[in-house]
Amino acid sequence: MMNKERLKRVITEMKKLGLKQILVSDDPSIFWLTGRIVNPMERCGAILIKDDGDVHAFMNNLFCFAPLDGVTMHYYADGENPYKLIADELVPGPVGFDKNWASKHTISILKERNDIIPEFGSEPIDICKSHKDESEREALRHAAKINDMAVEFGINHISPELDELTLSNMIEEFFEKHGAVQDIQLQYVCYGKNAAEPHHGAVAGEMLHEGDAVLFDLWAPINNYWCDMTRTVFYKSVSEEHRKVYEIVKQAQQAAIDFVKPGVKMSDIDAVARKVISDAGYGEYFLTRTGHGVGMTVHEPPEASPSCDLVAEVGMCFSIEPGIYLKDNVGVRIEDLVIVTEDGCEVLTKYPKDLQVVE
Repeated sequence: MMNKERLKRVITEMKKLGLKQILVSDDPSIFWLTGRIVNPMERCGAILIKDDGDVHAFMNNLFCFAPLDGVTMHYYADGENPYKLIADELVPGPVGFDKNWASKHTISILKERNDIIPEFGSEPIDICKSHKDESEREALRHAAKINDMAVEFGINHISPELDELTLSNMIEEFFEKHGAVQDIQLQYVCYGKNAAEPHHGAVAGEMLHEGDAVLFDLWAPINNYWCDMTRTVFYKSVSEEHRKVYEIVKQAQQAAIDFVKPGVKMSDIDAVARKVISDAGYGEYFLTRTGHGVGMTVHEPPEASPSCDLVAEVGMCFSIEPGIYLKDNVGVRIEDLVIVTEDGCEVLTKYPKDLQVVE
């Protein structure tokens, strides 16, 4: 059934933003509102929310999307035009479209009406989704526990006989055995200089050598809520330079975690981590933002970046993951997920962060 409390919150945010009608088409957002997965693929599936509480759902018969209490249902079959169904229920003026909806859907609706104005309409949902209720926090805690186990599994299986891709696939299989469901392999396993590429994908044939950093950035959806964490360890030995870089990143990450509390700007959380790294002389090598929101998607608002002036509020979940990336040399990143509490934050991921040399 439609989650009436969440719907009420969305309508409140719509009114604050002056949006009289929005089309919700993002799968995680529909699940957040209804508890149901749609996965329309190339077809059209959307929920129209109006600021007076009038709600309509537009679904293909193939979706097997049962009626919802308090929602006017509109079903269509392949070969029929769903966009006219939607257009007929819109009132003239601005319409908020989902930021992730394929342009073919938006354009098809605009062709049906010449008296509507497209606007970005995801913000009311994004704002509400960023405040996790207790059931969501518990789902994130559970996912984080699996993530801790996956990192431990990866570190325990470091071997000069395994290339990056093989170890990455082993970790992916571990996730799937513990409840993860995803369409593509995502696990980042980076040896040596590859760790200096913030989004390096595991490569077949990339082998491990003594003194290499091994960076694990592991993330997966567990029961529709994502986990995400990064740990960097070293194989057999660690140079003094690499040890220094590691300790700076660790200090920056802890400083940012300690700074998190309700009322602080997300940009200031980023600034705290960035200052530690800059003061140590490595500012130009901090190539990424400090963090991003995590929930039913792995990247969602709010983000801890220089450009984000959103304020941390109780229930928000996001990553803290500063890094130093020295091209063709070494990369170090340490990442944990936190949930903002009344007086600080709860760190979800627990795997130790003291520098580790794996023999």
